[in-house]
Amino acid sequence: MVETVDLMSTAFYGDIDGMHETLRELRQQGPVCRDDVNGIWGVLTHADVIDVERRDQVFCNGQGYRFVGAPGEQDTIALDGDDHAEQRKLVSRRFTPRAVNDLQPVIAKVLDELVDAFLDTGEIDLVNDLAAPLPAKMTAFLLGFPEEQWLLIKTASERLMRTDEVGRDPIATGQFMEAIMEFSSVLAPILRDARTDPKDDLVGIWAQSELKGCPMEDGHIMQETGLFISGGAETTRTTIARGLLSFADHNDQWDAMAADASLIPGAVEEVLRWVTPLNNFFRTATQDSHIAGTPVKVGDKVCLLYPSANRDETVFADPYTFDIRRSPNPQVAFGFGAHFCLGAPLARQELRMLFAKLAPRITNLRVIEPADIEPNVFVGAVRSARLGFDLR
Repeated sequence: MVETVDLMSTAFYGDIDGMHETLRELRQQGPVCRDDVNGIWGVLTHADVIDVERRDQVFCNGQGYRFVGAPGEQDTIALDGDDHAEQRKLVSRRFTPRAVNDLQPVIAKVLDELVDAFLDTGEIDLVNDLAAPLPAKMTAFLLGFPEEQWLLIKTASERLMRTDEVGRDPIATGQFMEAIMEFSSVLAPILRDARTDPKDDLVGIWAQSELKGCPMEDGHIMQETGLFISGGAETTRTTIARGLLSFADHNDQWDAMAADASLIPGAVEEVLRWVTPLNNFFRTATQDSHIAGTPVKVGDKVCLLYPSANRDETVFADPYTFDIRRSPNPQVAFGFGAHFCLGAPLARQELRMLFAKLAPRITNLRVIEPADIEPNVFVGAVRSARLGFDLR
């Protein structure tokens, strides 16, 4: 029996196998757990994660989507209700399946450059050669940053996703602030030009947009840019890196996907379920309520544990088995409800195109250097890993 759990412990999330074992034991004890160390409710089951996400007026983002809120934060994820919907709508058309489908030539060009650089070597620095640059380059393109700034987006996203350590770890706090200053210095001239000569990119949209009848201010756009940098680059990077490492343990499924491209969409969903790049999001109760019969008081913090929901035995048969043929696969790696991940169609497109390009060309994936998982409350990021392969 698990008597206590610290949902703000980086060590807890850094040991992925240990985390899943603890979460499994907690689910056996009930759908909701209590973290008495931090005074948090942990939501463990698939149904109850969806229930909390669906009741967005009762469990809000605006009082802190992380454990420690950031007063005055104005980016989309920190808003609720009509304010969230209005701001999200400004750019949502850029992330529809149809719009993302139109990005295929851009994604293909990036993939060609990355894959051609390592294909003949027989091994890959998984993070630096592929998993990090693909989403970082796409994020730079969508924002309207110069292509050569993709490395800034990579490093900024790494530091921004350590948000839970801000105020607790002086090094992480300093790096977080440095990241904001660095990407803001690149954003400033782009935004200045976009005020008078907007380009067809996200910064151009924000520069010409109004919220409640007033133009978006520079600081507001800076916050929104930071959100898209961290959300666009880091989660897809984690999914690619840990997904390919998972296929190294299941080469039969990798080869099956190479032989039958119709398996690729299902493989993407299973990789998302298996990896679940984001460990959690937080909500704050706006009124007294219940979660799975457990009383929750106004002001209580609630932690949505996505890795637990994606291993829920009542929803997924053999949840600890990696199976690209799994169907149905209602994974919740992208969340649910009003705050469902805006970039989900783009992430799926990048993964589908990556698997379609790589699987027919390489086989016998094998781990040369095991994954170094960053101990991070928010994201299960891979700091480094090396993968070997043979050409088909």
